[in-house]
Amino acid sequence: MIAPASSPALLRLSDAAAILTLAAVGAALMLPAPYAAVPDPLRPGAWGQDTVSAPAALALLAVNWRLRQGWAKGWLIWAGLVGYLLYAYGLYSFDGVMNPAYPLYLAVLALSVLALVLFVRAVDPQRLTSADRPPPRRAVAGLFGLLVGLFPALWLAQLLPAMAARTPLPGQTIYVLDLALALPLTGLTAWALWRGHKVGDLLAIPLLMKVAALGVSVFLGTLYGWAFFDRPSPGGDLALYALMGFGPALMIWPVWRGLAVRG
Repeated sequence: MIAPASSPALLRLSDAAAILTLAAVGAALMLPAPYAAVPDPLRPGAWGQDTVSAPAALALLAVNWRLRQGWAKGWLIWAGLVGYLLYAYGLYSFDGVMNPAYPLYLAVLALSVLALVLFVRAVDPQRLTSADRPPPRRAVAGLFGLLVGLFPALWLAQLLPAMAARTPLPGQTIYVLDLALALPLTGLTAWALWRGHKVGDLLAIPLLMKVAALGVSVFLGTLYGWAFFDRPSPGGDLALYALMGFGPALMIWPVWRGLAVRG
């Protein structure tokens, strides 16, 4: 899937991103009030994100070890994990989560961006093919289409009043990343999967991982808010966030099982 000459650079960059992510999460555990700069309603979400980021970084180091042994299909998992780090530390970097670990957030973001740019240049989607049981392309395309239809409406319902009032929203980087980058890419992937294009096969698992990781992060943040931050009981919201996180996660295995790498 990846040109052999490009593999060492991708692995070194992602090793560094994973190690710095672990350092950033460790710093949050050791620093006093690490998220004092985060608006109070969003603070439990920062801890939820850290809870996901630490195992994601460890998983990335393990995947890199397997990739060095020739696990060609593992690049799909690699892209999902690095994409998650880009998104997560893009939120911290652009929202100005100020504490002594802030340079680590910038470094993880920079390394993740560079790694994914080099990945796009080096990857050959044509080497992906269907296994004996093809992946559920249209089911995943339907899920992605639902997300593309739902989230712009949800985000615009919050953005339009703020735009009219000329008032910035707390944590508004998520609107930028979703509306300008993540959702257009999700829509493109849905179209490619529906048409059976190889680009859809390449992007399906990374985007399912991104949706699942962020959904689990929101689920944990909501749970932490109730358990540790004296927030009201989340009630049905917790079940909705669990569905948002664990639902896409359950689709990763059928897609993975349905793909093979040729050559």
